[in-house]
Amino acid sequence: CAMSSSTRRHITRIGSLLGLCGCLMAVPAARAAVLEGVTVDDAVQVAGRRLQLHGAGVSRSWLVRVYAIALYLPERSASLAEVRQAEGPRRIAIALMRDVSAEDFRSAITDQLSCEDPGVDRAALQGPARLLVQAVSRRPQGLRRGDLLTLDWVPGTGTVVELNHQPFIEPVRGRAFYDALLGVWLGEQVSDTALRAQLLGAPASQLVVSRN
Repeated sequence: CAMSSSTRRHITRIGSLLGLCGCLMAVPAARAAVLEGVTVDDAVQVAGRRLQLHGAGVSRSWLVRVYAIALYLPERSASLAEVRQAEGPRRIAIALMRDVSAEDFRSAITDQLSCEDPGVDRAALQGPARLLVQAVSRRPQGLRRGDLLTLDWVPGTGTVVELNHQPFIEPVRGRAFYDALLGVWLGEQVSDTALRAQLLGAPASQLVVSRN
């Protein structure tokens, strides 16, 4: 039987909506984790390569949450040595959970990078560490709650540091600086062994996986 023009338009609109739904359903939903209120992506793109979330945790000072940190690697690793030896890019992502002054940041960098670590060249760290501290010092209020600091190793480029997705310092050539940064959280001398274990893949407390 013949359809009225209004009926044909209605069917056309339904068909369009069904087609749109089909397109949306064909796109896999992004998966993320929520760590004590901070959203942590389960994968990131660094230098054109997809890196999976290896582990995540929260750093505390006197029971006060300071930042959430996530480690992204191209393959599973069980130790600092394996992380350093892995080929390809990697990422350390730090989400600030409270304000950190430039002086506190300088003190933390100085203390952590001065720890004994046979895997790094200490003399090669002084310049890059100073540049990073100076970059934080140029911000009137240092690092603020909600800031995102990413530390990437990019083969052929070096250590790439961004704050809130914007370049923070010039890329640092050579492996020494990035190897030292890895040692801050994964080294044998770290004070927070629970956080080290979480970054190396142990379950993080209050880590809830959700679909966005």
